[in-house]
Amino acid sequence: MNRHSIFAFVFTVLAGASGAVHAVPNYNFAPVTAEMQSFVQTYGLDGASLRVNKAGNVVYRRAFGGYTLGTRIRIASASKWLSALTVARVVEKGQLRWTDTVGQYFPTVEASKRSITLAQLFSHTSALPGGDDVCMSNPQYTLETCANRILQQPLIGQPGTVFSYGGNSMQVAGRMAELASGKAWDDIFIAEMVTPLGMNATDFATSSTAPGYVRTDNPRIAGGVRSTLEDYGKVVDMVLAYGCLDNTLLLSCLPSRRFLSRATIELMAVDRTVGTVDVSRPPTSTGFGYGLGQWIDPSSPLIVSSPGAFGFTPWVDRVNQVAGVLLVDDLNTRVVNDVNDIRALVNVVTAGNQGTRLKPVLPADAATSAAMKAPNVRGAQRMQEALRR
Repeated sequence: MNRHSIFAFVFTVLAGASGAVHAVPNYNFAPVTAEMQSFVQTYGLDGASLRVNKAGNVVYRRAFGGYTLGTRIRIASASKWLSALTVARVVEKGQLRWTDTVGQYFPTVEASKRSITLAQLFSHTSALPGGDDVCMSNPQYTLETCANRILQQPLIGQPGTVFSYGGNSMQVAGRMAELASGKAWDDIFIAEMVTPLGMNATDFATSSTAPGYVRTDNPRIAGGVRSTLEDYGKVVDMVLAYGCLDNTLLLSCLPSRRFLSRATIELMAVDRTVGTVDVSRPPTSTGFGYGLGQWIDPSSPLIVSSPGAFGFTPWVDRVNQVAGVLLVDDLNTRVVNDVNDIRALVNVVTAGNQGTRLKPVLPADAATSAAMKAPNVRGAQRMQEALRR
């Protein structure tokens, strides 16, 4: 990538920004728009959309292809961040603690599993097997019976010593939240996320096409959410603002506008994989740490995200003061490098950042490698072309 062309572009962008102290800068997002259009065309997508918050202001919001800003899709593992934030609210109310153990809520579970903590369940370090048990997709199960089934599986190590990614552990954590609060998961989620954040089209009915909030007896805690660009945008706005519902980076926040404490937001972004042995993880996560429901970028602990298997990617980047959501329904291993290029281009447009590419991913196999090869090789070239538009 030609640094001089980037710096020249950045200078132009900054020079065009409003001179008023409190005005929202008028960023030139034309290169991002062109890249998003190319993204949709290259992969033959039905559509995609992008929302960007810069330093507390939503500075870009646009849909492409056949999508609208209200398009509702399955977000897969981006659900993990939402569920972790939901449980964090239950914790702040004093109904749960991150140090609470499985043994406290499942008294008949075998001794080896009793010491597993809520924090370990939400960071994939519980030593429960990774992946998703078949009970999660079986309508004959409830969250209670599914969690009980998962707890019958043998551990793959000592709790706290291994990292094994998947939905099993969070299914158990969801049941702990039900037992602690005396409410069904849907009621917890509505009370702690949907209502305070004003999320109008988000629920755990991933297989439904019905409008409104659709309830389910066995919500897939780690991967069953369907949502929209704007709904999830409200979540990353709040995280960027350290738990404040006012879209601001100011240190002060009215108590009535406090969604979570700053201490909790920071606690959730602490890497809990340090010292653990990898047993299983997605091929696109090589080098990443994991907190509570969120990945921690290898380039900086100040960059967190929760991408889903179908490409939907929410992130908060405190290095560049950016919170974003890229909504797409494809295959993450196919589009991840393009998504990272778009994120880097957003940094160029909004911050004068050199657009350093996020850590490249390692393909899972030859087929995945072939699918990823073209966008990966063309990444820097495409960014330069976008900057010229």
